[in-house]
This record gives sequence, C-alpha cells and structure tokens, in this order.
Amino acid sequence: MVVNIDGYRFGSEFKVQVKSFFSNPEFRYMFYFRNCKTYSSKNPLGLIFRLLLNLNKGKYGIQIPISTKIGRGFKLNHFGGIIINQNAVIGENCNVSQGVTIGNVSRGKLEGCPSIGDRVWIGANSVIVGKIKIGNDVLIAPLSYINFDVPDNAVVMGNPAKIVSFNSSKGYLKNID
Repeated sequence: MVVNIDGYRFGSEFKVQVKSFFSNPEFRYMFYFRNCKTYSSKNPLGLIFRLLLNLNKGKYGIQIPISTKIGRGFKLNHFGGIIINQNAVIGENCNVSQGVTIGNVSRGKLEGCPSIGDRVWIGANSVIVGKIKIGNDVLIAPLSYINFDVPDNAVVMGNPAKIVSFNSSKGYLKNID
C-alpha cells in the first residue's frame, strides 16, 4: 500500500489529491518522503521511492533527510531552498514556506536541533536553529531568525525575532482535521 498521510491538507477528495500529485511538486516530494520511511531500502518499492526522492531533492531544492521526524499533515507551501536537519522534530499539520532552514547549532548552550509543535506556520526565508522548542499554534513571520523557545499561540517576527502577540496561527492553516 502506498502511503499518503499529508494529502488531506490539499483537499479531502481523492481526485483533488491525484490532481495535486501531478501538478504540485511539494505534494509529490512529501509523497515520496513518506513512502521512503514506510518501505525499507531493501524493498523494491523503497528503492524506487528513494530514487524519486533524490531526483526531486535536486530538481526542487528541498533537503529533508528520510530520518527526520515529521508529523502527519505536513505541507510545503512552495519549493526551493528548504533545508531541514535530520534531528529536527516537527509536529502535525505544520506549514513550511520556501527558503526555510530548520537547523543545528553545533556548540554552545543551544547545541542541537529544534522541536516544533503542532499547527505551526513558518513563513518564507525563516531560520530556526538550536535546541529550542516552538510551541503549538505558533506563527513565524517571513524573514525571522528564531533561536529561543517560543510559547504556544505566539506570533514571532524579525531578525532577531521577537514575540509580537499571542494571536496564533489560527486561520493561516487550511484543511487541518
């Protein structure tokens, strides 16, 4: 069985998801990613999905290692320049836009990778680094640099980032269950 646990974010109807597969490279990338996690590299399907995933990495500029822990309902809004560290943890129903980096800090008090909660919207060209926790229902504005813990329902923006309100990401995320 071929796995697609993110498809509902593009629409609940099967025909909408099939159309998204052929018209949306972000959808295809996550489809291949999920199937790489499902099928071992020794399984013929696993080999095919890994090949397709690697072809799409270079073509669309998305770098998410198979070992990355990502909850269901993950949605890439646009392709290009997306880099997520293999040790990052991302919750359910999160959106990531183009140019986002979720990365590692290799020394100091923030050594490690971020842990991102559920229903988080991450704007274009944002950078999230270090062993920090991003709460649930958080909105990270475009061009933000986050290297501190962010509580639930916060709106964060700027470089360096600041919490500007607690109006959360409600309304920004579509088709969540």
